[in-house]
Parts: sequence; structure tokens; C-alpha cells
Amino acid sequence: MASAKEITAKQIVNENPITASTDQSLSQIKNTMEENRLLTIPVVNNEKFKGAISYRELIRYIQFNPSTTKVKRVLHNPPQFEYTENLVELANLRINSGKKMFVALEDDKLKGVISEQEILKNLNDVQEIQKLSTRDIATYELKSAFEDDLVEETRHTMLDNNISRLPVLDSEGKLTGVVHSIDLLQLLIPRERIASGGTSESRQPDEQGLGGGNEKEKFSDVTVSEIMDRTPTYLDGHKDLVTAIEKMQNDNSDEVIITNNDYPEALLTIKDIIRHLTQFAESETMVVQITGLKLPEEKAAVNQKLKTQIKGSLGRKLRNPRELNIHVKKSNKDGKRHRYEVIAKLYSDYGVTTANVEEWDLLDAIDRALENLNRQVREIKEKRQENN
Repeated sequence: MASAKEITAKQIVNENPITASTDQSLSQIKNTMEENRLLTIPVVNNEKFKGAISYRELIRYIQFNPSTTKVKRVLHNPPQFEYTENLVELANLRINSGKKMFVALEDDKLKGVISEQEILKNLNDVQEIQKLSTRDIATYELKSAFEDDLVEETRHTMLDNNISRLPVLDSEGKLTGVVHSIDLLQLLIPRERIASGGTSESRQPDEQGLGGGNEKEKFSDVTVSEIMDRTPTYLDGHKDLVTAIEKMQNDNSDEVIITNNDYPEALLTIKDIIRHLTQFAESETMVVQITGLKLPEEKAAVNQKLKTQIKGSLGRKLRNPRELNIHVKKSNKDGKRHRYEVIAKLYSDYGVTTANVEEWDLLDAIDRALENLNRQVREIKEKRQENN
């Protein structure tokens, strides 16, 4: 049994993830994601990492013009992690970024991915959760749907409350299933039909219907009972957290519903557990000093850049950050443009690390300096781990 800070990304990373390629159609990628229950999929081309596609974004594009929409329009850049980062740092990355999958890259090639499922698979023996009950971290303010509710009403309930699933009740108020936002998203894809000229055309968004030959034509006619999952993952009463995690693992589920006399009382998700792990992060308070800049707009831009970057990979490595000094020298190199020299000095539990870079663009110089500091800290951290 190990502490969450002792479990590293190297131990839980998935180095053989299912991927999509840029030469696939959006429909093909959608099928792959649905068949493998993937909410995010990495995209590669000639072994080079191109980005990632989330299921929600995919549906947004595919419902309108999938035949002409290029894969690159749907791509986003997921957060990156390093193999030395621990489970607490990964939890912080998940919560702070809002992304459900992050990647490790080397020379623009995909080394591996970590998603919520990789984290879930490795939670059983984490010390910090052994004495916890589902009662400690589950959500109690539940929204629910009835089997006879229209899907359109349910969709608005989810959107208005920013939630991804709803327990489904029968007429007596007992749990009979669960409906996920993904189930609703699938209905938004227009069904193709054959036009009079023999070519296929799609219904307009307000004419969306169910596939599979369902006699109901429109999205607004569909009830929750027609799309719900009738095998929800649930526990009868609160249990210890390890039992709940094992239940989720066995059912390959992202959540477990806690019932009381068959009525849903609470809901526990992977994200709830991950959020709990973030409380074990050490303080990341750091004093930042910037000198050499006179223009208020330059100072504001650098401050914003530092806030963003310090929350990233560099900030997650630091157990005891103390001070970051940024000194900027601005010189006129060609009579018209300014050349920026940035001297960065970081004081932390890894000692004093410095970086000195020059760029024509101020923010590019800041980026390069922080990347340099990040590389040095990573190398020191790796050497310490090798010697332990």
C-alpha cells in the first residue's frame, strides 16, 4: 500500500492507447469512441501526435456536415504530463484543466495517455482513501429523471445544472436506470435519408430522429426510457470507498449510485474521488518578482503568462516553491524592433535554477525561460528518484 504521492505517472500510464488518425472520417472516429467507451481519443498521423478529440466536440461537428468537416477542426491540445509526476499532481492536473485525458510526448510522438479510467484502476491501494466512506465525498443534491420524461426536458436539466448523468426513476420513485449526456448527444446526429435524386441528405437539426428504425421521428418525441441504461452501477447504502471503487471497476463505470430502499440517495463519480486527492497537494504559494519592464501593458501580459504557466507542469513539480525572479532587458537591435533578454531565477526545494534566453517577442522569451527551468527541475527530480 502506498501514498498517493508515491504512485507515479510511470506506474499507471497507458502506453498503448486506442488512437484515431487524421485520415479517418468523423463518423469512423465516433464509432471507435462508442465501441470502446472513450470520452476522449488521441489523434496521430505518421506516428506524430496531432491532438485529441472529445466526444462532446465530435458530436457538435458531426451533426451538421461530417463529410466535409476536417478532423483538424475538432482537435484540441490536451494537457501534458511527465512520468515523474505523482497521483496527487495528476489529480490537480485533471481538476485544474477540466480535461479528462492528458498525454506524454517525446519528439512530437505520443508516449502514453492517462485518463480518469487509468487513475480509477490504481486507486484500490492508495493509503489516503482506505479509511474513507462513500458518505464522506459523495454528492447528495441529486437531480433525477423519470422514465416517461421527454429527452428534451432531461437535456435541459443537465445543461442547466452542468451535470453529465441523471438517475432514472419509475412511477414509484425507485431507481431503474441512469441516463448519460453521451446518450443524449448520440440523438443529436441527423439521420441520413435518400433524396429524390438518389443521393443522401440529412434532416435539419430540428428534425432530428432516432436511428435503428425507431418509429418516432423527432428528438422531441423520445422518452428517457428509450435511451436509458437499465443496468446502473449502484450500492445499497453507503459503503467504504474501496468497495465503491471496486464496484465501479468491475462494472466499467464512471459513477456509482448510493440507494436507500431503492431510491437514489447520493452519487459518487470518479471526479469526486480525484478531487478528494487534490487536497493532499502541498502549498504552491510562490513569490514572483518582475523587474526591467516599464510599460504597464507589458507587465500585465507577463504577469498573466506567469500565472498560467506556473499552474502547469513546472508548478506541479514544486513541493516547496519560494520565489521566482524575472528580470527583463530590452534593447534596440535593428533600429525598429526590440530584442528581449529574460533572466529567470527560481528558488525552490530543488535549489536555485536559472535560465537566460533572448527572443524578439517578450512572451516567447518568458515561455522559453520557464521551459528551461522546467527541464532543469525535471532532471533534478529524476536524479533524486533514481538515488532513492
